[in-house]
Amino acid sequence: MNFCRTNLIFLFSLFIFSFGVSQTRQIIIVDEFTNQPIEGVHLLYANLEEGSYTNGDGIVNIIVKKEDLTISHLNYQELTIIPEEINSLDTILLKPHNMELDEVVVNSFNLKKSLQYVLDNYYNLYVDYSTEKECSFKEKLIVDDTIHRLILSEFKIWTKDAGFNNRKLEKNIKLKLGTVSHNKNVPMGFDINEKGEPNPESSGHVITKSLLLNSYLDVAISRFLTYSGSIEETVEMSSPDIIVVSYTTDWKNFNEVANRTKGKFVFDKKTKAVMEFIKEIELRNDIKKKTSTFSNKEYQYETKSQVISYNFAKKVDEKYSLSKFSIEANVLLSLKDNKYNTHFKNELFVLKETKKRRFDNNNLVDLDQPIYKMLPSNTINSNAIVLTAKEKAFLEFKD
Repeated sequence: MNFCRTNLIFLFSLFIFSFGVSQTRQIIIVDEFTNQPIEGVHLLYANLEEGSYTNGDGIVNIIVKKEDLTISHLNYQELTIIPEEINSLDTILLKPHNMELDEVVVNSFNLKKSLQYVLDNYYNLYVDYSTEKECSFKEKLIVDDTIHRLILSEFKIWTKDAGFNNRKLEKNIKLKLGTVSHNKNVPMGFDINEKGEPNPESSGHVITKSLLLNSYLDVAISRFLTYSGSIEETVEMSSPDIIVVSYTTDWKNFNEVANRTKGKFVFDKKTKAVMEFIKEIELRNDIKKKTSTFSNKEYQYETKSQVISYNFAKKVDEKYSLSKFSIEANVLLSLKDNKYNTHFKNELFVLKETKKRRFDNNNLVDLDQPIYKMLPSNTINSNAIVLTAKEKAFLEFKD
């Protein structure tokens, strides 16, 4: 199923588990030259395969361990903090990469050939064994720059290996929902019945099966090679360790809907593995008209763009594994003369990963049931992913 054509609905279950409580330290990471916070910095205890990510304010909670802590971001020089220094850290300054261009690489690089190499050597590059991932999941809906939904929960994911390999989805991946840290939903005001009540389900979700299928890199690369057509590619940087390649495809038309894809790939120069992949789908005239079963009013929604991104971390055995995954969608909702710019964002952060051949099948997530209908009403605050100041203000505001 192509994510570009799916409805927006998300799915889960009720099983509760808890992560161990350990000493944590809050750190802010900023650009050394601008002093601006950096979002999406990966902090990783490589030997333990355990870590976290900074939020939009550059803030992260990290569990204090007697291990070296690696701090990495695509646009910045990697940094390693020894255990003796972790407890004294409040702010970390990262230096941007010196942009380099290797003319030999620029002239000889072939994006499609490099991606085919990744597929041909997939299990030499990515994990080929079963693992259990302890994750934080964050779902956010923004309407006209105002947050309407914020869900932050933890869950465990078991995957057979890093590849989908055209197997049945339920054979590849299993989920169990854990502690719910935050769960607030303010229904959008466009779908109101005769009693003046807003539709509690009017905010939309991403389909879980689509999310899970899209989380597999081999699926994403195969689709890219099959459907991308003509590609304009540019080597943006070629350092001793990585190659960054941006791309844009031609516009294509299907059933009066036009689309093109743009984004970037980041390759590990040594192994030739994809370390990061960002895909933005731009759409024109992707308009659907509906009638609400809640208010019996007609409305339409137009999908303007969708973004899917993948981040991978190298494990102790030198194989790569998914460390962060996100899906975003920008949709224009219209009802009579009212228009609502809506932005959906769903992020998965892998906090810890361990080898595990089997997964207990009790209380698994039903992939055909929506999470917002099944989340428990009680919440337990978690230190896994730090909320931004704007997100905290949304949760604290009394409707």
